[in-house]
Amino acid sequence: MNRQEFYSLIDKWMDGSASEEEVKQLMNYYYSFKTTPEWDEVELGAKSLLEAEMEQQLLTRIRVAVPETVPVKHTWWPRIAAAAAVLFVMAVSGWWYFQRPAAPIPVPSRQQLVATKAGEHKKIQLPDSTTVWLSPASTLTYTDAFGKENRELTLSGEAFFDVTTNAVQPFIIHSGLVDTRVLGTAFNIRAFDAQPDVAVTVLTGKVAVGNADSAVHVAPSERAIFSKATGAITKKNKVATGDLLSRREGILKYDRAGLPEVAAELGYYYNVKIEIKGKISNCFYFGEFNTNGTLEKALRQLCLSLNATLESNGATYIIRMDKEC
Repeated sequence: MNRQEFYSLIDKWMDGSASEEEVKQLMNYYYSFKTTPEWDEVELGAKSLLEAEMEQQLLTRIRVAVPETVPVKHTWWPRIAAAAAVLFVMAVSGWWYFQRPAAPIPVPSRQQLVATKAGEHKKIQLPDSTTVWLSPASTLTYTDAFGKENRELTLSGEAFFDVTTNAVQPFIIHSGLVDTRVLGTAFNIRAFDAQPDVAVTVLTGKVAVGNADSAVHVAPSERAIFSKATGAITKKNKVATGDLLSRREGILKYDRAGLPEVAAELGYYYNVKIEIKGKISNCFYFGEFNTNGTLEKALRQLCLSLNATLESNGATYIIRMDKEC
């Protein structure tokens, strides 16, 4: 059953034309969202949002049945509507109890959201005492069951994690189509939506990075790279991790970095598009940026080192190379 069919059944239930089988389908569909152990959010959307949408639709249908202005002699209408709502809840609870006596109805978990704006950094401590340094234009979401029933969360953007060891509950980070599993370690994840890949770099400890098809184990000074285009996971050894501690504080350091890489990272951090015009095949950048400051300051610093000029076109910045490096 899709959502449109679900809403159609609500209409039939409200006007009394739904058959016994259709009422059963309605109840089944509604409670399947509370009991389904696995949910494909890529295909079906966020489970909690869809469940909230359906509950709101039910409440809306009940409210529509109550006229805004009711003559005094018809004061029984609001009572009938209220009674219908109560009876519906009782009927759902009773039907679910007798149909599924062994499965208690779970209480929905509340979503916790931590987000940063462009150029903003946040240091937070999770309920399990894990410390997270959240980079700009990034979001971290988890439920209030975190640290009690599980240690799972979702990251969009970049963050540095110093995970508290817990051998019973592995720490799991969902970043799009790739998951990172750890017990206790320090590592960095870059998983911006606009980024073509997801990169996990380990400072201490060991993590497993992968999906349902494959996974790799990443040790200190190693980096796993998941390609969003192909789904392949590759690993780099002897990665310089000394800059990770500076990076979590907002300092980006580069040693002979290509200009496209530098421009892309600044674009992720400040949520803008940065284009480079001119010949850049032999251009490399040596230096660092403090992303706690403004984007314009970082771009002026970059242009000065390259003898380039900076232009702005709305949300797009253009670095124009006046001459070849």
